[in-house]
Amino acid sequence: MNGHSVPTFVPKGRAVDEARPVRIVIIGAGVSGIGLYIRLLQNVPDAQVTIVEKNPSLGGTWWENRYPGVACDIPSHVYQYSFEPNPKWSKLFSTGGEILEYVKHVAAKYKVDKKIKYSTKVVGAKWDDARGVWTVQTEHSGDTVTQGELEAEILISATGSLNNWKWPEIEGLHDFQGKLVHSANWDDKWDYTGKTVALVGCGSSAIQILPHLQKKCPKVLNFIRGGTWISQPFGSTLIQEVLSKSSEPGNYTYSEEEKARFADDHEFYQKFRHEMESFINKDFPCLFPGSDEEVAGTRAIREVMTSKLKSVPGLYETIEPKFTPGCRRLTPGPGYLEALTKDNVELVKTDIAKVTNDSLITKDGREYKVDAIACATGFDCSYMPRFPIMGKDGQSIQSRWKNRATAYMSLSVPGFPNYFVVGGPNAAMGGGSLLLIVEAVIQYVTLAVQKISREHIKSMEVKEAALNSWVRKLDRYFPDTVHADSCTSWYKTNGEITGLWPGSSLHARLTLDHPRWEDFSYEYSEGFDELEFMGNGWTRADVKRGDVGYYILDVDIPPVPSDEAIACQP
Repeated sequence: MNGHSVPTFVPKGRAVDEARPVRIVIIGAGVSGIGLYIRLLQNVPDAQVTIVEKNPSLGGTWWENRYPGVACDIPSHVYQYSFEPNPKWSKLFSTGGEILEYVKHVAAKYKVDKKIKYSTKVVGAKWDDARGVWTVQTEHSGDTVTQGELEAEILISATGSLNNWKWPEIEGLHDFQGKLVHSANWDDKWDYTGKTVALVGCGSSAIQILPHLQKKCPKVLNFIRGGTWISQPFGSTLIQEVLSKSSEPGNYTYSEEEKARFADDHEFYQKFRHEMESFINKDFPCLFPGSDEEVAGTRAIREVMTSKLKSVPGLYETIEPKFTPGCRRLTPGPGYLEALTKDNVELVKTDIAKVTNDSLITKDGREYKVDAIACATGFDCSYMPRFPIMGKDGQSIQSRWKNRATAYMSLSVPGFPNYFVVGGPNAAMGGGSLLLIVEAVIQYVTLAVQKISREHIKSMEVKEAALNSWVRKLDRYFPDTVHADSCTSWYKTNGEITGLWPGSSLHARLTLDHPRWEDFSYEYSEGFDELEFMGNGWTRADVKRGDVGYYILDVDIPPVPSDEAIACQP
């Protein structure tokens, strides 16, 4: 044979790499959903992927949160997809608007934006065990509201946990006759210049909002309850070095020359990113009370805060929390402490008793007349889906998670086959970049989908025993961390720490890099058993007489062992 003959023999049956076609529905087109869509198209060629988004635009939290000052609390060059580095970030800590533009750029480059079903929210999902199919009920908001239905072998939630914002429970709040806004539903058209504003909260959103209100309002009243720590930036040694070159409070603007070098000198930019990632991850030991890093970190935070607040006697004592730094997520809060010392800002730590049509009244009887109330009071972080999800035997996620939301490795739930979560319970980090674990979970889920397709699996379901083991791991780990201290935090639900991964960023990545497929049970498509996927002994390349030597182009070449490594061998 000369290699150019026309194929005449066609084998019967199916080639080993003739995978099962699978339909996939992704819920959410934020950072997680977009990254997931890209990786599924890259790695699961026999997949048909549908992505639905409740908002009229992509971007998730970066589209929804448009309040003044919204920004990421870690450096921009760390908060980006590993596969799509951006050398053009304008600042060390970029604004939410710039992050949204970056996410839109990635979605456009990989053509995700062309396929998103916008203004389409999921209102219900149900597993059909006999067929091995999820039925997903949708509601599209256009000129009219229309109901729809999707079917998929695999359902993946990428909605995240910080998207269901909540009003504070204050008597009379909605009887207020002035302007009432929430940080997660900000009115872009509202001009707060010249207004007396009550800012309720001292979490990350409030901390970012206050400096902007302070500059334009004759009076700002910041109502807080438990106080807050304003930390040094994550990766503080390196970040402080960058900030030392800046005249901006808590931020740094990259010059055109710096951005040009980032773009043109790949080796320099990679080294810069590597160093920044490394310094961010070195903050992890601060999360253990009594460690040298925690003691030194707490001392440094106190010194910075007392120094910045010393012009107002008693102010530091008013804002100092009782819990250890890191119990709730730390934030650098550029400009917040400086704003608190201004004459037009008053910090109020007495609880609000009620709201009237033009005032807030605290429990000590004081009345504060205001033109507007801005609530930066966070989200419902219980991980409870906002629509019914029904798994096997009619059970719902809602009933299963009534007391505590738990998912194996943060991503899979017994009784809910072929259902995965990106950004589920215990999938966030107490420090460092969320993108690191997001991409690790995406890789894990992609491998699971590959397995379902490749091996013609009808249903893949994590075992109850595996989830129980995971929960025991959580319960052993967190009592030794600062997160167990007494604080209100989106990390916690009913006293349980449901927000955080039990370990460092690198721990999460290395754990998720190696899935334990034995922790799942499987049901195969009709006519298949465990090894039936091997097919007829042919590959697609064999059948097509195509490139059957491709493997030689991607060889894993081992390095020559060092003398030290050889010396360690017997």
